[in-house]
Amino acid sequence: LWPKLCIERVLTSSFDRGSVTERPIGSMAEEHTAGAVAPPAAAAAAALKSPPAQAAATEEHAGHGGGEELAWTGKFAGGVRADVKRRYRWYRSDFADAFRGGNAQISVASVLFLFFACISPALAFGSLFSEATEGQVGVVETILATAVCGIMYSLFSGQPLCIMGATGPEYAYTVVFYAMCKGLDIEFLPARVWQGLWTALFTALLAITDSCALMSHFTRFVEDIFALLISVIFIVGAFRSLVESFQDLSKAAALKTTLLCFGTYALTRWLQSLKRSRCATKVIRDMLSNFSVAISIFVFSAIASIWRDEVDIAWLEVESEFRPTWTNPATGEARPWVINPFGINKDFPVWAIFLMAVPAL
Repeated sequence: LWPKLCIERVLTSSFDRGSVTERPIGSMAEEHTAGAVAPPAAAAAAALKSPPAQAAATEEHAGHGGGEELAWTGKFAGGVRADVKRRYRWYRSDFADAFRGGNAQISVASVLFLFFACISPALAFGSLFSEATEGQVGVVETILATAVCGIMYSLFSGQPLCIMGATGPEYAYTVVFYAMCKGLDIEFLPARVWQGLWTALFTALLAITDSCALMSHFTRFVEDIFALLISVIFIVGAFRSLVESFQDLSKAAALKTTLLCFGTYALTRWLQSLKRSRCATKVIRDMLSNFSVAISIFVFSAIASIWRDEVDIAWLEVESEFRPTWTNPATGEARPWVINPFGINKDFPVWAIFLMAVPAL
């Protein structure tokens, strides 16, 4: 719990000190998803709290500005205990309010939207991880890690609206870390275990010592720059894939890939624009707008499959069965799900255990 709360405190502290006030979780949805993609009905998440409850919360915490949440308490785990005290009253409503006051449709649409927002990078980066680590971390592991960490973080962090998943910086880090392991002649997966354990320890120490108070010296600029970096990585990656399709595939397949890409985007934007038109009834317009991303993906996935025999395109290769990606060359079988931190095919050296504290920082 401590490491998760520490991460949550760091995330919420990215805003300028004047805006760091404790509010119901629903009112921060738009802020925390702004760095990735806007969910359907941009103001929907902020409206999950009922107006009276939101107004009461705003009035109750009106005097909590100036970064009090990041104050140095001087007590053991004082900041963590203060966070728990502030957040526990909203824990149930963070989940229940999604289905109250007519919010059910918007919530379901947001869930579908975020499902694709999470599964897409998991598939994309999973294939990149597999290539960079020679199959030791692949699509299956990335999807499973995204799901497990996302659920645990939502339940125990006190901030269920943060999106957990692979990003460009994580991929770059993994490439460098794998190269380091090969250079030191140590096994990658056990090294990754020790790096994760060291990271958890350091995060817990930061939480219980109130070191998160240092984040009060940072402004929202830090979050904006990181959000820009992630956005640029995804946009450039999409266009790079289109360019590579013209190099690796036939002209017909490359053209089909391009049409599917821009067609999905165009249909999504058109469906979203219906909400501001007078076409059909308001209920239908709202439904088409809220589910625009899911509808577009399903439609163009069906189109790609219908004409698959005539003009084929590059398809993501995923294991037909749910098992670890890496096949142990020593046994010829897939590695076990639980990694032995003391070595798989050879003993993991003691000195490397302590060395992993450096990349963990």
